[in-house]
Amino acid sequence: MENKRKAWISEARALIPLLFIWGAEWVFSALVDIAIYWLDLDWLKQAAFITAVVASLIQVWSLRKDFHAEDEKQGLPDRSGWGHPALLLLPGAMLIAAVALLQAIGAIGPLFTPVLRAFILAIGFVQVGLLLGRPLIYLGLWLFALSAMMGMWYLGYSAVVLEGMGGISLIVCGYMLRVWGR
Repeated sequence: MENKRKAWISEARALIPLLFIWGAEWVFSALVDIAIYWLDLDWLKQAAFITAVVASLIQVWSLRKDFHAEDEKQGLPDRSGWGHPALLLLPGAMLIAAVALLQAIGAIGPLFTPVLRAFILAIGFVQVGLLLGRPLIYLGLWLFALSAMMGMWYLGYSAVVLEGMGGISLIVCGYMLRVWGR
């Protein structure tokens, strides 16, 4: 089991830049949400999101090239899929698209969107933690409890707090994977 965990960690290490990219975007978005009370910075939030999407696409594309070169080096046939890291990103991308669709059709109010995003992130941490280690499970449970508390009692502040804490937790997750992979 320990060998499988090490193999999963070595494959998940390729996702560290994506965790840092999106963690920084979430934290930046939370800071913009604070500053939006004084300045009209909504455009800056959109620019940060677009920048994170472009950086993520570039990172995924570079990972695809790396795995293709590794397969050729090992003499493996060309895969028809995107490779290991992108397959891990597919469910997350589907969840993001689902939240965006629910928000676009008005099924989720603007106050509940950050809570839903934080719940999804917390569940993702617990799921990945089952494979990679308990600290990620604890991180997911903490974020889940924080999301529940913010949703019940502090809904007006949920965008700032949950985006900020969600971003910090993504950065912490990336750092944990980096340390575990040494």
